[in-house]
Amino acid sequence: MANMKAPNILSACVVAFALPVATLPWVAHAQSRAINQTLEQQTQTGEASQQRVARLHSQLDANDLLVAQIWGLSNEEMIRAKVLLKGPRAAFSVENLSPVEALGIHARDEKERVKYAEMFARALQADVERSLAWNNTFTAVQARLFPNQAVLDFSGQSSVAVPTAAADMMGVPRTLVHDPAATVRKPATANKR
Repeated sequence: MANMKAPNILSACVVAFALPVATLPWVAHAQSRAINQTLEQQTQTGEASQQRVARLHSQLDANDLLVAQIWGLSNEEMIRAKVLLKGPRAAFSVENLSPVEALGIHARDEKERVKYAEMFARALQADVERSLAWNNTFTAVQARLFPNQAVLDFSGQSSVAVPTAAADMMGVPRTLVHDPAATVRKPATANKR
């Protein structure tokens, strides 16, 4: 009886082992096909996604058109700046980087770099002039509205032990400065006989 069970167990083992081995090429082929289909779908989806991103960046909305007009950029320049500001510049620069700076940083040649540098220098100069004009007007209006009022009141403040030059740079009135270098004692001279 023991001999009869052994061939059945052996046959079952052979069948159990042979079946997966026989189907292994078919399973491997099916898995390979599924992986290739998935990769193909991901590639197609990725391309479609990249195309969608490129299309979105190549469209200028009303805000983009206004920014382009303010900076004096063409629509093509603004599209390029918009793509740059979403790509590498987003990782390396501050959020408020101007489109002119992005175009200048990514200039394709020296002529383009100079063009954008000049545009930015003119814009910055105009802004400084506006800021100084505003400050001058504000100062005049403040003096007219509050003629006897000091902007800063240092009365009652104690003196500060700092070098005079440092105090001058910080706007501290000299009446409040005690310069330690000025009070250094000179060596006593020997009594003359």
